[in-house]
Amino acid sequence: MEAQYQQFEPPEGSSVRVVQAASPGLKRILTFILYGVLALLLLTLVIIMGVKFPQINQGLADVKTSLERISHQVITSASSAGTASEDVLLQSRVPTRGNCREGWWSFQKSCYLLSTSAVTWSSAESQCVALGGHLVVLNNVEELDYLSEISELRFNYWIGLVERTHEGHWSWVDGTDYASMRKFWDKGQPDDWDYRENGEDCGQLHAAAKRKRRLWNDADCKLSYRYICEARA
Repeated sequence: MEAQYQQFEPPEGSSVRVVQAASPGLKRILTFILYGVLALLLLTLVIIMGVKFPQINQGLADVKTSLERISHQVITSASSAGTASEDVLLQSRVPTRGNCREGWWSFQKSCYLLSTSAVTWSSAESQCVALGGHLVVLNNVEELDYLSEISELRFNYWIGLVERTHEGHWSWVDGTDYASMRKFWDKGQPDDWDYRENGEDCGQLHAAAKRKRRLWNDADCKLSYRYICEARA
């Protein structure tokens, strides 16, 4: 038996009203309002990401540093005694001014300024040049150990090492021949970390958990770190 259907009609005297479909003009207005709200939300998201991106970028660098430190500890503990990967432990040193300007520290024939603020690599080099010097050029292990003994452990420091022309071609800011000098790269460095948008073309001294010889790391030049200036005494 086929079911019979009748169109529904409100009974006479009922308070139920049939709602008329919205007019085309009203639909257009509602559509414009909806698109406006979506555009505002998108703009807000872009602004938030623009503010947070440098922090995210810096956070990636911190994550990389932590991973490298853990990896270095694992490799060191697993290696046999007397290998080159072992830490060279040092003692903290109180720096002296000697013949250097106020705020600079004397060692051998140079004066050194350890910054207390963090800037990009190019800004660090510009500030060192403005003070009559340049980012530090590490000519020998004695100089490296001296700076390792007076610098604050928890900070990375920009040095005057940079890739200016093409990948793998490192040079010192004062023209010192990089190829003829002893290298002090940390384990697995330089690695030009693939997750870094701008590459890693600038050298720095790695932060450390204990007083030891600070080794080199390549980092994103646009990140902000402390730096070390060098000038003639």
